Amino acid sequence: MEYNILLVEDEETMHMLMPKFLSMVKKHTFTVHSALNGNEGVETYSKLVNGGQKPDLVLMDLRMPVMDGVEATIRIIKKDPKANIYLFTAYAGTERESVALEAGAKGVIKKSADWYSTVEGIVKILESS
Repeated sequence: MEYNILLVEDEETMHMLMPKFLSMVKKHTFTVHSALNGNEGVETYSKLVNGGQKPDLVLMDLRMPVMDGVEATIRIIKKDPKANIYLFTAYAGTERESVALEAGAKGVIKKSADWYSTVEGIVKILESS
């Protein structure tokens, strides 16, 4: 299966590592689109949808410059209530996480040094969607 993922994350290293680790999954192919802050994430999501490439999954960091993940989640959900947004954060269990979940994020993938379990979690979400 082929999947489109939008990674909204201010750490550029994550944008380099995510495609590398996802490429290890042989039963699926992934196209990872990048945004470095929430504002870019909202704009990129709209462009992808308008171009017929709606993301199958949005991985949304919570803490970012320009616009945080909570506000970006609110704006994307307002335009597309069926958006499949998962918080991708090291700040799990915070009030900001709760606000983003109430706004429509579907769950949390915790940032971890164990990329294999991160990728496994992403694949499970996509396969169950």
